[in-house]
Amino acid sequence: MFKDFPAAFAKLESVGTEETLPAGAVLWKEGDPGDHLVLLLEGTLDVTHGMAESEELVLRSVYPGAVVGEMAALDGQWRSATVRARTPCRVLNVTAARFREFLRSNPDVLEELFWLQVGRVRSLTSRVTRIHHRAITDPLTQLYNFGFFRQRLEIEVDRARATGDPVSLAIFDIDHFKRYNDTHGHEEGNRVLVQAAGILKTIGRRGDVVARYGGEEFVALLYGAARAEAARFGESVREAISSHPFPGGETQPQGRITVSGGVACFPDDAADDGALIKAADASLYRAKEAGRNCVVVAGGG
Repeated sequence: MFKDFPAAFAKLESVGTEETLPAGAVLWKEGDPGDHLVLLLEGTLDVTHGMAESEELVLRSVYPGAVVGEMAALDGQWRSATVRARTPCRVLNVTAARFREFLRSNPDVLEELFWLQVGRVRSLTSRVTRIHHRAITDPLTQLYNFGFFRQRLEIEVDRARATGDPVSLAIFDIDHFKRYNDTHGHEEGNRVLVQAAGILKTIGRRGDVVARYGGEEFVALLYGAARAEAARFGESVREAISSHPFPGGETQPQGRITVSGGVACFPDDAADDGALIKAADASLYRAKEAGRNCVVVAGGG
């Protein structure tokens, strides 16, 4: 029954006992003591992590020939994840004490387990990176989302307070966007948002945090940019969007898609991150009052 398994793992037959599990059975829960490991002989196991509101995230699935729980059995620590039988399973149970004794005379098994862990770490690292990217990214525009922007703004303002560097914020709002959506539909409106986001990313400097602020609003966090540089950035964005051939732009009040912008700078215009947002918002409101398609800089720029 071990002919298709790694030769090193087949040796575990001499120190383990078989057990049959029904679908849904839990081998152990996250936080349980690591008192044994299993070699899966038949069926499929899921390795899961508990989430909020009793939800579980499946970290990986385990198939015949795989060993599960060996790390906790080796170091005597608590389980880092829950293991549950997705289908009826047959497993070989090996106690932690017998496993550690077994490894002393079977270094080839230890080497096999080492490479197994290397593969798991690489796989989990890649998956965590993808999950993190999705968590901080707006799915439509692929810019950072508001939550990530807000966290970074707080961090960067704290850093600037310690170093004396300036931090500027530029907020943009697509003019008369509701009218565009009413005329052309939300699908075309989404295309405008995606193209506008692309323009912002192109103009932004390396390291700038460009995010979708919400709806048709965008924001750019410009670390190290003082008022004059932030004003130039805002004007560059306004000009690029005004000159871009958005489909249907000729139906807008100014005959093209335009944006209004508001710029503010820390520490000149605000004492903290929340006040910086308010200052940039106030500048944006002034740009709207001034007739749109313009950028207003806090402090009279």
